[in-house]
Amino acid sequence: RSRKAPKGQGLLSVAVWHQSKGDYAAARRLFRMLVEEGESGARPDGRAFLAWGRMEAKLGDMPAARRAFARGVALMPTNVHIVHAWAVEEQKAGHADDARRLFEYALEQEASDGLIYQAYALLEQQEGNMEAAERLLERGTEADPGNVYLWNACGVFETRRGNLEAACRMFEQATVLGPTHCPSFQAYAIALERSKRCDEAAAKFEEALRIDAQSVPTYQAYALMEARRGNYGKARGLFEKGIAIDPRHAPIFHAWATMEEQLEDYKRARDLFNAGVEAAPSSVALLKSWASMELRLGHIDKSREFAVYPKMGRRGLGQVGERLEMLRLLVEQRTSDDLKLVMEWLESQVGKKEQW
Repeated sequence: RSRKAPKGQGLLSVAVWHQSKGDYAAARRLFRMLVEEGESGARPDGRAFLAWGRMEAKLGDMPAARRAFARGVALMPTNVHIVHAWAVEEQKAGHADDARRLFEYALEQEASDGLIYQAYALLEQQEGNMEAAERLLERGTEADPGNVYLWNACGVFETRRGNLEAACRMFEQATVLGPTHCPSFQAYAIALERSKRCDEAAAKFEEALRIDAQSVPTYQAYALMEARRGNYGKARGLFEKGIAIDPRHAPIFHAWATMEEQLEDYKRARDLFNAGVEAAPSSVALLKSWASMELRLGHIDKSREFAVYPKMGRRGLGQVGERLEMLRLLVEQRTSDDLKLVMEWLESQVGKKEQW
């Protein structure tokens, strides 16, 4: 593919294009040119500061991100988009106090922006300050009562706290305000199911899928509810539809495989774990659950060759996936009496690799 930037585009578009291609040095040069133009008297473009700061934060250089955001705020002190983005990046970096100061400043500039209240409330939730989060969500709905995303966030917050009646009221408001907002209907359905109102929940899931027939998370959540109700055939049909839409969506493979494991259909579970790992070879959740199932069945031991860790690299995850795939083939082709030979074979392969 051509590495040349698209013609006829403004500097900002070209900078973003270079960033998308991983040419961060070129993107940085263009962002700097745009920023310096704004600082030298030309009309500043807040999107340049925003994109530059986010890029540096994504690359793990928070000092550079701060400099980009700070230059934007110095030039455009009322631009809440820059301040909001800066606050979110400080939050991601674990600097809660800095994020709070920025959120407060953003609200001083624009007290009616529901998305700022929502992000600020999420920070407080993550910090364990549930009362502060609740106050922020209340303030947000008062300041921006027509914001469907904020009402949805309120419903999710109450669901997590177990206040299901309140959650349903908030999701109802969200769906009235946003009749085409699929995530609100999905979240509403989940709250209804937890309230033991499964028929109503199913209706909300169906409505969500009418709004967005391509929503794989909705198919997954709906299938899980049907599985909990004992409607395994319907659950399988929903899982199949979700996978047909996105064959690389690891969570839906994981959910379906786990259901089959619980039903003790280990062959089907193994096939689903394998298909999921083929689609998403770096999925820690899939590999860990698959290995845990084989361990419970006595097909593997607790050796490090099948251990899966959250921060494991792609190479290590790939090696575990290969071993599990080989085990799957051997288990399906051999009797249980031969499993000891399978383990000896796997150990011999590991030994050969270590010698290399």
